[in-house]
Amino acid sequence: SIMITYDGTVRNSVGQLIQLRYGEDGLDGGAVEVQTLPTLKPSNKAFEKKFKFDISNERQLKKIFNEDIVKELMGSANIVGELEKEWDNLKRDRETLRQVFPKGDSKVVLPCNLPR
Repeated sequence: SIMITYDGTVRNSVGQLIQLRYGEDGLDGGAVEVQTLPTLKPSNKAFEKKFKFDISNERQLKKIFNEDIVKELMGSANIVGELEKEWDNLKRDRETLRQVFPKGDSKVVLPCNLPR
């Protein structure tokens, strides 16, 4: 018989090492989840439309935030800079995902639920 020991290794009944990590990758097949990566497939234009926060669109901001927040957002160069950094991070993350999943499959199996 085999068992998974406290250190995560798989060993037989006499303690001989069978595998360094359970399942070779250490993930329990019963705990992984199929998820959709919404940033992977869209065109650049569709990606930008869906994920880039446009701080210059005051009308759109007023639909989301109250007047005080809109004034603060519109008047802060620091916030604009932070949003631009975040947009750059999203684009880099998307490119990394496209390298990891070159076929463009947006449904992937991962050990955690990303949106949650």
